[in-house]
Amino acid sequence: MPTPDALSRSRRIFIILVLALVAYWPTLRLGFLWDDHVMIESNPVLREWSISNLKQDFSRDPFSGMGDPYYRPLQTLANRVDYTFWGLHPFGYHLTNLLFHMANSVLIGELVIALGFSPLVALLAGCLFGVHPIVVEQLMIIAGRAELMALCFSLMNLLLFIQEGSLFLIAGSIVYLLALFSKESAIMTPILFLLVAWFRKKQQPLSNRLWIYLAITGLYLVARSLAVGSRLPSIPPLYAGRFFVQAFPKILAVYFRLILVPWNLHSHRMTPHLSHVWFLYAAVWLGLAAWLMRRKIRWAAFSLAWFILTLLPKTPAMIVGNFTLDHWAYSAAFGIILPLSIGFVWCWENPRPRWRYGLAVAFFPLLIAWALLVHLNVELRGTDEKMYRWALNFTGSHPIKYNLGVLLLQTGRAEESLQYFQDVLTTYPDDIHAAHAMAIAFWQTGHQQAALSLLERIVKANPSYRPAAQSLERMRAENGKELDGSDAN
Repeated sequence: MPTPDALSRSRRIFIILVLALVAYWPTLRLGFLWDDHVMIESNPVLREWSISNLKQDFSRDPFSGMGDPYYRPLQTLANRVDYTFWGLHPFGYHLTNLLFHMANSVLIGELVIALGFSPLVALLAGCLFGVHPIVVEQLMIIAGRAELMALCFSLMNLLLFIQEGSLFLIAGSIVYLLALFSKESAIMTPILFLLVAWFRKKQQPLSNRLWIYLAITGLYLVARSLAVGSRLPSIPPLYAGRFFVQAFPKILAVYFRLILVPWNLHSHRMTPHLSHVWFLYAAVWLGLAAWLMRRKIRWAAFSLAWFILTLLPKTPAMIVGNFTLDHWAYSAAFGIILPLSIGFVWCWENPRPRWRYGLAVAFFPLLIAWALLVHLNVELRGTDEKMYRWALNFTGSHPIKYNLGVLLLQTGRAEESLQYFQDVLTTYPDDIHAAHAMAIAFWQTGHQQAALSLLERIVKANPSYRPAAQSLERMRAENGKELDGSDAN
């Protein structure tokens, strides 16, 4: 490892950028995956720059008004910029995602410097963050760039708001608004700023910054409500309280393990089952927090608080959707990587006894292992079918099964798709999309009567669902022609 004195800022940034590129360059070879087909390939809004389209960017969800409760206008703008330069060539879109991740890795290093740590700690933290595979799915799927953009602008806001001067305040205010327009989770940025201010112990006036945060957050909430409505999940307070006491401590343990050992990453990770010893998980986290505060280990308390706070915006989706998606730990990973970096530097600077030197050198195998896991994930999950099949090795997620069934149906494997639609309908018998797809699979495998009967039930129960009505009309017409042909013979 180089000595801190030998680490110029430009050299540190160059090393971080190169390592992030080395880890994630395989994503540049991928095509459009999963939500990309709807958000980009089939989205006519991206094709043209106009005042009307720009207004719609800020008045609907990024899936072009499909009713999803997301408000991410900057993501749509970024997609339109990419379409302007690249058309429907996925390389440019993946390059944009990769550049955001590389920028985040550099900004993590800059934040470490701003917190008062040595350039060597900043180098190690930026490098580990740059090669960590926790965000690999968001770089494989272009639609995942909202997570990358939100963190980028949030980190920029933190670095600007800790500076003095009106220009820094103006720039910081703009990038905070950009963070909110990228993804909802950026609403935690003001709390992270207070955490950074607490750690730095600098006598800095906070009131003007807090008023700015409050005003911008209010503006954002109004814009979001006008665009997608106030479709916040309805969660009973007692149920939410039980979640935070009994389930959230175990979820924290899952994410802690995933960040340290990111081995079995996959899509649609489900929330772990509630353990009978849930109180032990809660006791461990509470005991750790109390011990750190009592011992006044500020950097460890800061890291723990960052780790937990950055996961809090995801908790409504955890409660309602029963998901603990891997990439939700992207921002939280810094809370684990910072202590690791501090520990490696401490071991390096204290080479006696010799085992400490050995621990310091362990940084390099860890760096290489995480980077190789990125490459492994891209190889194992680099197409829609690979991604779905890999996920089903670890989860029984019904959206995954439905997506795989549709893909098989579209690629002429209707017989195999039936089992996946059946699995979805066994749990969700009212899922009209899965029922419609199953009817088409029945038709393609020669079970015409079963297909017609299923479609008739769907249309009767859901007369406004036009795809099923259209399929029924088409199948009746084809069936009529077959009957006419058989009579003629």
